Amino acid sequence: MKVMTMTRAAIAAAAIAGAASGIPAAAEPAPPTTISPVFERTIGKSGHAGLYAWGMATLRDGSILVGDYWNYRVLRFSKAGALLGVFTANHGHGSNQFYTPYGLGQDPRTGEVYIADTDKYQIDVYSETGTYLRSWGGQGTSPGQYLYPSRVVVNGAGTVFVADTWNHTVVMSTTAGKEIKRIGGVGTADGRMKSPHGLALDAQDNLYVADQGNKRIDVFDKNGKFLRKFGSQGTGPGQFRGDLRGVAVDKKKGWVYVVDGEGNRVVKFTLAGKYLTSWGRNGHGPGEFADGGREITVDANSNVWVADMPNYRVQKFTSAGTYLGEYPSPAAPPPEGGFNAPRGVGVNPVDGAVAVSDTYNWRIQTFTNAGTFVKAWGERGRGNYEFNYARGVAYSPLNEDIVVTDTDNGRIKAYTNKGVFRWSTGTAGTAVGQFRNPQGLTVAPDGTIYVADSNASRIQALGPEGQVLGAFGRPGQLGYPRGIAVDPADGTLWVADMTKGRVTHWRTDGTFLGALPTTVGTADDQLLRPFGVAADKERVYVADTPAHKVKVFTKAGRLVTVIGGRGKVNGKLLEPSALAMHHGRLYICEEGNERISIFNLRQSG
Repeated sequence: MKVMTMTRAAIAAAAIAGAASGIPAAAEPAPPTTISPVFERTIGKSGHAGLYAWGMATLRDGSILVGDYWNYRVLRFSKAGALLGVFTANHGHGSNQFYTPYGLGQDPRTGEVYIADTDKYQIDVYSETGTYLRSWGGQGTSPGQYLYPSRVVVNGAGTVFVADTWNHTVVMSTTAGKEIKRIGGVGTADGRMKSPHGLALDAQDNLYVADQGNKRIDVFDKNGKFLRKFGSQGTGPGQFRGDLRGVAVDKKKGWVYVVDGEGNRVVKFTLAGKYLTSWGRNGHGPGEFADGGREITVDANSNVWVADMPNYRVQKFTSAGTYLGEYPSPAAPPPEGGFNAPRGVGVNPVDGAVAVSDTYNWRIQTFTNAGTFVKAWGERGRGNYEFNYARGVAYSPLNEDIVVTDTDNGRIKAYTNKGVFRWSTGTAGTAVGQFRNPQGLTVAPDGTIYVADSNASRIQALGPEGQVLGAFGRPGQLGYPRGIAVDPADGTLWVADMTKGRVTHWRTDGTFLGALPTTVGTADDQLLRPFGVAADKERVYVADTPAHKVKVFTKAGRLVTVIGGRGKVNGKLLEPSALAMHHGRLYICEEGNERISIFNLRQSG
């Protein structure tokens, strides 16, 4: 493996030389076989938890709103914890729909409910009974736009405050969406902030900001003038471990509650910032949090409600931190064998066992080749058996290890085929051996692991035990590489590039061999946003996700056939995201249909 000894500069030079030489993607041989794909069966089914609690707000009538994040709805509970029903489930990609409900707030004058629709870069407004009214926003930094609107509150004068986390600001607007001003800006000085998350208002409409990056609470008056700050990073009284996800104010008592996510606790202060008490620890029992709490709110009785998303519940406490209950009770975790937006599939070349990255349930699941559930492991977090949205998964032909991209943690992890942890490598970052949003991966016969380091626009190579071997690719060649596959004919690599809308071809030493000669578009012989890729000895299989199809090409780029098409019935596909090959069958991970569809390619010739 040349990549084991090449420096990054040498890899880049080889890639540039390959591009300059004009090496074609592949010659067009007469294919020795033909395929006639036919649907055969599925593995798995939709399997969501009962509640993925994130955003929270107390309404004027005393009921509690809870953002059920990965069920794409907002629920309403009584202050006693009884489920009153669905406030809204207006999920979709339309202009009057939300994608995932994040932060929640209410206008105390009109009762209108505001939703931070983060993934659509907008604020959505609903009536007090859940009827859609209006939206505003868009991606960007111009007035009225957001980079990551995560929290929203409305004061008594009708000023809307939105935490634009990635822009390090809080945006002040009218209730019609007209921007008034921005406060903050990245920095550590008074009035500056880094990655603001939670927002809350006191009885005087002063604004409390969970300043996540600076590990403190910033306080502003109703006009955006900085007043004071309190808290710091640490483990002592009044300090925060990190990941400040929520803040709430008891307006009657004058207390401030802060969710210290990394510390798995709630910290209580006076309005002036005097530390009073704290409670919570990591775990799954009463008063414990898995990977920290999320949003927080105070009800009319001064009880404190905390969204405990990875434990699939909301917890309620007295103002002193005494545990009062969980809702729903008992919590309803996702069922075994069920998926929530799976993103990866791998097949064991030895026995045909199937591994699936159950992404929004933060776990890996394995099945026999016939589809019988075998084992599940994982939960939300940072530990060896924890994931922050795992995506790619593949078996090693060398030792049957299951290798996983722990995407949002910036790590690659390996487990035995029985699910026992073996090793982990990487941190979030841009150096070789670090990862920025890694997605797909593949494992060569000798055990070398190739990772699509997506946000870094490169491919990284690791040894069978996770040792860093090198990296190749550059932004001009790769945009957002998402899927990657080893060609069984010659050991080269095929890479599905989502943002460039193409599939590129590489030697393992970093030499760029070209790309399939497709164009960007919606026709069957074009590619729009390819996610997954697989290869046999004659053909390349590409999951063109928004087209809901797997498109099959010769290695010179001629369209052979198309599999699927949008639909939910067997044989149709909805958002195919990853592919795997085994014994003449194509395994398709469908994010939208939340299943693995298996097609017999019926090779002949």
